[in-house]
Amino acid sequence: MKAFGLRAARLTPARGFAALSVFFWLSLLISVMYVFFRVLPAVNESFSVRKAIRSIAASGPATPLDVINAFDRQKGMDGIESISGRDLEVIREDGVLVITYAYDRKIPLFGGVSLLIRYEGTTRKGAL
Repeated sequence: MKAFGLRAARLTPARGFAALSVFFWLSLLISVMYVFFRVLPAVNESFSVRKAIRSIAASGPATPLDVINAFDRQKGMDGIESISGRDLEVIREDGVLVITYAYDRKIPLFGGVSLLIRYEGTTRKGAL
């Protein structure tokens, strides 16, 4: 080959991404971000519920009706929509009111596909 002034071509491994792999990873990232942003409001709401229950329990309510009314007031201020004061279970254990809650949040994703998240909590000692 040197007689003609040509050099032998060296084969080097291909570098970079193929268009198909870029499309795959990009679509996967977009799908994960879509689900994340659809779930985020429900998670924020669950933190608001938890914060409201903790503050009500810390205030030392006297009766279960006080707990229900306090939660319904707090619910309006924090924008809580998935649960109301009537959904709380309030019992007295060892002279202390224990507040327990559980609710489901259904998040539509696309078409007939939804995500169901179950939230629950209690003010029982050692639980929250």
